[in-house]
Amino acid sequence: MGTSITTWENVSAYFTFADNPMALGLFVAGATVIVVGLIRSIIKHENEAFKQHK
Repeated sequence: MGTSITTWENVSAYFTFADNPMALGLFVAGATVIVVGLIRSIIKHENEAFKQHK
């Protein structure tokens, strides 16, 4: 796995919002909402499937 990066100069160009706390916070909040929603959806599905199996 090669890379075209040969130096760490101007590395901020590769991390577009790493120096912006607001953007990082929004990203983390969005990821949290997605994960929590996914977990709730899985729990709901499993509970309904278990009730139908009984």
